[in-house]
Amino acid sequence: MNPQKKLPYQNERTYTEEQKTFLAPYLSDSDSDIFVLKNLDGIVGAAFARYSRQKGGVKDTLLELVVNEKLDPVKSTELMERILIQYGDDSVGELEGAHLALENISNLATKEIEDRRIGGSPIEQSTRYVVYDQRDINGNYPYYRDDTIINSEVGELYIKNLDRIFDIYCELQEPVKNFLSTKKPLEEAEYDIMGKGTKQKYSEMSDEKLQKDFKRTYNIDLKTKTCDILRVLLPAATLSNVGLFGNGRFYQYLLSHLYTNEIPEMNAIAQKAHTALNQRIPVYVKRAKKNDYVVRRNDQIKQLVAELFAGIKPKKVKEAKVILLKRPKNDAEFIINVCADALFPFTGFSQEELRKHLKNLEKKNPGTLQKVIDITIGDRQTRRDRAPRGYEYGYPFTFELTNDYGIYRDLERHRMLTQQRQLLNPYLGYNLPQEIIDAGLEDQVKKAFKLSARLYEAMKEALGPAIAQYAVCFGYNVRYTMGMNLREVQHFTELRSAPQGHINYRRVAQQMAKMMPPEFQKMLQFVDYGDHYWARGDSEARQRQKERLLDEKYGK
Repeated sequence: MNPQKKLPYQNERTYTEEQKTFLAPYLSDSDSDIFVLKNLDGIVGAAFARYSRQKGGVKDTLLELVVNEKLDPVKSTELMERILIQYGDDSVGELEGAHLALENISNLATKEIEDRRIGGSPIEQSTRYVVYDQRDINGNYPYYRDDTIINSEVGELYIKNLDRIFDIYCELQEPVKNFLSTKKPLEEAEYDIMGKGTKQKYSEMSDEKLQKDFKRTYNIDLKTKTCDILRVLLPAATLSNVGLFGNGRFYQYLLSHLYTNEIPEMNAIAQKAHTALNQRIPVYVKRAKKNDYVVRRNDQIKQLVAELFAGIKPKKVKEAKVILLKRPKNDAEFIINVCADALFPFTGFSQEELRKHLKNLEKKNPGTLQKVIDITIGDRQTRRDRAPRGYEYGYPFTFELTNDYGIYRDLERHRMLTQQRQLLNPYLGYNLPQEIIDAGLEDQVKKAFKLSARLYEAMKEALGPAIAQYAVCFGYNVRYTMGMNLREVQHFTELRSAPQGHINYRRVAQQMAKMMPPEFQKMLQFVDYGDHYWARGDSEARQRQKERLLDEKYGK
């Protein structure tokens, strides 16, 4: 193709064979008006952005960039820069995306990443299917080790206590699985392996293949139930893998959030992720950096909380709770509730305690609420300096939940709602699964929780409460809120009550559904209120059916 030859826009939307040949590697169909773009890393967003302000389409944009029968990277970069100036890089950033793998990061970090709700889709290694008993080449259990921690005065205690917690977690795998096998022996287990719509026993399997499928389903059923029970022992430091697909705006905000976080691991992840994304969508993440406004604002909020709640301790919590918070009766209550929401992540208090205390403070010292508003909004310098998430308050339904961190991990990733959590700590009690008690393993698990709590206190004293979160086991309760509209209540409760879900978060979804006004119960008709103790059995049986169909399809 002659690089000097002008390739004019075709008014009839027809292209020469030469042009089609050039376009073919980049389009799923160069003859169609509807096609998928491919092999265009980093410039799709800019190409799409031109739809709004010029004649022609993406094909014409690509043809403009032809030099020596290929896309010219210099011209492509220039195009992106000019497009971003003309159209604004925030919106254009949503048209370009990248897949990012984040491996061997702590569970604490996975929540910070997945908490960036809009524009990104995560998938994470599951504690319901993976047993974290593997050691690395140095003989280390899979938990996060950071120089800030290891080289501190609590470094030795950190390794000692987490090693022992992992020892207990690994030692209990077989005892728990054996206990479960007594509750559900192979001979008594029933699964619809044959796809007949009714469940069968192992003795009814007619051939070796069906017997093998039945045993595999049974073993997975026991394994996943064992994982569900024993994950309460895993600390927040446990390493995990997360795969992300996100658009450019999402990654810019994610990187800025991680750069701004006070925990060193988050800063390190931001640097590595930024380097990786620069290979794919550099223009869209170039503005990602530490947000000084957020740092100043959060420091001031912490000082304000210490001042307002000096000498006051949160009430003790004895058990998991799901509370539907009361809506404000008037503007005065609305303002109190907004202030409580803005302070909530920086305290250990419930919403009820926060609202009550703020109301009393305002009576004694008029102007207290205005001070809370001023400080939580902070000294904004640009429109990008946004108020904290508490200012999203105002949903028709806001729930306060206190339950184990494992449940929070499962429920946290919903997008069409606002959730805020408080820092992990051992002060709200813990979940001791009944199976642990029935199996006679209570002492070992309680010992692990004590090791976790002692380590937390030591780390909190030496390194602060944010870094001390690594020590907290999944079984310890965390307090968080979720605000949502009725349509999201429908989606949330019907999805999270499905039979294959973890029994603990299924109960949360069921409780939430029961709290809805009776007028709306009909729209929640797919909420499953059943117990479904063996959560994965039926799902695994269906998986065997699908696998057999694939084997038949491909002649295996």
